[in-house]
Amino acid sequence: MMKEQQTSTITIAIMSPGDMGHAIGRILLADKQQRFRVITNLTGRSERTQKLSNSANIIDVQTDDELVRQADIILSIVAPSNVESLAQRFAAYLANDERKLYVDLNAIAPQTIESIATLFPHGNFVDGCIIGLPPRLAEYIPSIYFSGRHAQRLVDLFQSTDLVNTRAAGPNIGQASSLKICEASIIKGMAAIAIQACIAARSLGVGEIFFNQLKQTQPHLFNTISKIIPNVSPRAARWITEMNKITKTYESIGLSPKIFDGAADTYRFVAEQTPLGNEINEERERGTTLDDVIQIMIESLNKTNQSSEPN
Repeated sequence: MMKEQQTSTITIAIMSPGDMGHAIGRILLADKQQRFRVITNLTGRSERTQKLSNSANIIDVQTDDELVRQADIILSIVAPSNVESLAQRFAAYLANDERKLYVDLNAIAPQTIESIATLFPHGNFVDGCIIGLPPRLAEYIPSIYFSGRHAQRLVDLFQSTDLVNTRAAGPNIGQASSLKICEASIIKGMAAIAIQACIAARSLGVGEIFFNQLKQTQPHLFNTISKIIPNVSPRAARWITEMNKITKTYESIGLSPKIFDGAADTYRFVAEQTPLGNEINEERERGTTLDDVIQIMIESLNKTNQSSEPN
């Protein structure tokens, strides 16, 4: 009788298991072949991050030393403002072990990612990006792209799970990040334009006509903005930084950054001047529909305008 082939377990460290990170951890742990262990270091992390990580059954190893000792691959999935400090934090550990890979999956400018890669002289750094929302079992799968020397190795590793859609963006560090910048320009740039158009239509008294016109002539576009605008609220603060990364990239090739400066202003308005900026994904109470979001934004805009009027 033939023995079943044994597959070795690969330990994936996720820093950190927030909205996206814990969802990817959950997906990897659902692999039918049980090929993956998923670990993290929750020391100093928020109570919310700890709850998300625990809900996904990610193992907390408590220290960076232990995380690096156990991990085969470290995935960096953090806010753009923490990308460089996290890479510096782990580069010293990985300088003496080129077998372990450090994979940056954040939305940052390609110039920045190329600079970060120099912290890993052995070439055990992989540029990556996630396109789409956090994965949900049997519901939704984002696309994950890798670039660099080890890109195809990671594509093959994760694609075999049938749980994530992985592809190679190219052989050079910066190609995956460039792809993310271009994709975010359209999706998040369009969302900012749509927010302003919807607010303007309602404020000018043509909201119902505007929405009906979109439904009739651009049904796909209307369905898209109906889904994406309510999802902006808990992400608006983070998207301000992403818009700044986009402007940096576009300036570097001679394109005007003004469109995305304006998009950043729109997300700053949502994050800082409306109650929607305080919403947390798993505890959403307000702004869960397009109508509700736009009404809240209009009310906030009116208050802002009134407070800025001279007495």
